[in-house]
Amino acid sequence: MHISRRAAIVGAAVLIGLASLGAAGAAGAAFASPTAPAAHAGVQVLRLHTVEVSDAVNHAGHGGPGDVFAVVDDLQTQAGAEAGKAYISCTQATASVNLCHGAYVLHGGQIDVQVAIPGTAARFTLAVTGGTGVYAGVTGQARAADTGSGTGDRTFYLTRPGQG
Repeated sequence: MHISRRAAIVGAAVLIGLASLGAAGAAGAAFASPTAPAAHAGVQVLRLHTVEVSDAVNHAGHGGPGDVFAVVDDLQTQAGAEAGKAYISCTQATASVNLCHGAYVLHGGQIDVQVAIPGTAARFTLAVTGGTGVYAGVTGQARAADTGSGTGDRTFYLTRPGQG
């Protein structure tokens, strides 16, 4: 099979472009900051404290991938006032990663999140995938920090539709 010079040049340019994008992506990932995103006028910051009230493991599981567990947290404002509940369901994907979905049910609506939690991480970032009521259509992320046995802090950075 004979490849024309022009086809070879275009192919090489595409490969070089893809390689440079991959290198830029890898460098970006290597230097990604674990700190919170900068707040600006279009981002609503919501800080909550969590207190675990129950957790349940699917005891029919076999102690590995496919096992499911659920957690219910009371949510409080920073001042300690009742703010709602968090309902979280996780599936163990591998020996070291849990895939979780959560609904933070607050006064006026709920915020939905998803996250892959590596191992026993005490700090992780959740993807905000939407919401209802006063949180309808929000996106963004939430930073989670476990602060003790069954307690934690969640800081949500919410972007409303049309403000991204």
